[in-house]
Amino acid sequence: MKKHTYILIVIVSIFVSCSKTNQLFDEAVRLDNQEKYHEAIIVWNKLIRHNPAYLPAYINRGADKFALKQYAEAIKDYCYVINRDSTYITAWVNRGCAKSELNDYKSAIDDFNAAERIKHEVYGYAQVIFYDKINPNDVPLEEICLQRGIAYWYADSLNKAYSDLNYCIDREYEVVCSYFWRAYVYWKAGKEKEAHNDFMTVISQGRADEDYVIQARQNLKILDKDSILLK
Repeated sequence: MKKHTYILIVIVSIFVSCSKTNQLFDEAVRLDNQEKYHEAIIVWNKLIRHNPAYLPAYINRGADKFALKQYAEAIKDYCYVINRDSTYITAWVNRGCAKSELNDYKSAIDDFNAAERIKHEVYGYAQVIFYDKINPNDVPLEEICLQRGIAYWYADSLNKAYSDLNYCIDREYEVVCSYFWRAYVYWKAGKEKEAHNDFMTVISQGRADEDYVIQARQNLKILDKDSILLK
């Protein structure tokens, strides 16, 4: 089943005194934008050797490893950041996503919970604007809830999954994805009618070639078939 992938690459240019750091940063981001992740990792390695204290490089190298499905290696980079700055929400969320890919949902939920707590205590619940040189360490609360809601679904904590996904839907955040996963919550809970309605919303709100829409159409066929058999 397709998961919602959210791995933030910090592309905000954080001006530092060393021009070489900025030069390597820009080069690696350019490669990331071209999806040349192996090549980008090489540049991030150079930047880290040159400036080991520059945490965005670890975040971005971890994101590239994630893109290459090297989840355990990505987690190492996020752990490094968290050990040096425990308020770095991006590291917590990205690590939670990597743990989810490894089916370690309980630990992933712990990371998402930590991200929510830090957001409340350090950043506040205000919506962040990415790529505007404002709080590049921060992540929208809606994204934290969306990722945690999906992890709760896999962990069979349906009430908690429902609560998180409803929060996203109420705020019109990632509408297609949020309705898609809430449909799965309903389906697993045995509420086929509600699941059917949410899958229909996915189809009406999404693009025809979008993975969520394609999967929703397939799921509706299964739901309709089961409904006929039960009659």
